[in-house]
Amino acid sequence: MNVISRFSGLAALMLLAGTTMFAGKPPDTVTTLSFVPSASLPQFSAGSAVITVTSSGLPVTSGTVTLFQTKAQGVPSSCSAQKGNSDVQPPLTQTPDANGQVSFNLLDAGLTSTVGSFGLIAKFKDAGNYGSSESICLDLTITISDGGLELCPAGQNATISTSFVNSPGFPLPGTYTWNLLISVHACKDLTLVSAQGGKNAWTGATFGAPTKGEVKLRKAVGGNNEVSIWTIGSMNAGQTVNLPVSITGSVKPKTACGTVLGLLGSWSALSTSVDFGSLKSDYSGTSTVTVGPDPCI
Repeated sequence: MNVISRFSGLAALMLLAGTTMFAGKPPDTVTTLSFVPSASLPQFSAGSAVITVTSSGLPVTSGTVTLFQTKAQGVPSSCSAQKGNSDVQPPLTQTPDANGQVSFNLLDAGLTSTVGSFGLIAKFKDAGNYGSSESICLDLTITISDGGLELCPAGQNATISTSFVNSPGFPLPGTYTWNLLISVHACKDLTLVSAQGGKNAWTGATFGAPTKGEVKLRKAVGGNNEVSIWTIGSMNAGQTVNLPVSITGSVKPKTACGTVLGLLGSWSALSTSVDFGSLKSDYSGTSTVTVGPDPCI
């Protein structure tokens, strides 16, 4: 009986020691961010955000890396001007590979479509296994080079993008109006150019006069969702046409600070050229705003 009691007590002591050993602080990690081929890219060109996660100099191959975009007043900003950040939309999240690396395609994410300097931050999490860490903020600078056609990815008839114009950021509960500009750029001499996209159900989108063509409702798809079509016609290589959009929506009371709200859906452009025939462009990406205050309290 005494032998059994001693054995039971020893087993409990070993279990407690083991529990204490693994309940300590998870290993620290280091997350670094770099841009390939460089941190300055021509508009609509290809590039990658490469993130590396290590712990004690060794690659980390679990957990998730998420890419964040710095913002000021709810719209993308440079690192120096930032007053907060939110997930890149659509979210870019991935598990590090065998080398502890993650690579995100900046062109596919729509992050090379707007001219300017915009800060990006990579954040790593792996609860229970490693400590969280984040990279320093780095500016990705998008430029327009002389010649216009350098705006275009290889093999494309046209590109489309959406940008904010004098719009409120980090809104509190209440009603607001956001002003956006949808832009289509011709990479070739084009015919039969059109663009289409939708609004979000909680907002009302009002289209202004485009620099060319006309906008009409294409279809209502239920739940206050609508798809509109902008018929442009012909465009010359290097030409850009714009469509202003005003979006009014009400942020409901008690909406949590940091909530990301969609304002306008992704748009795409359809066009025909002698070189490539009929092609649909890459999507512009959704336009969002982040609920304030900033910073959240």
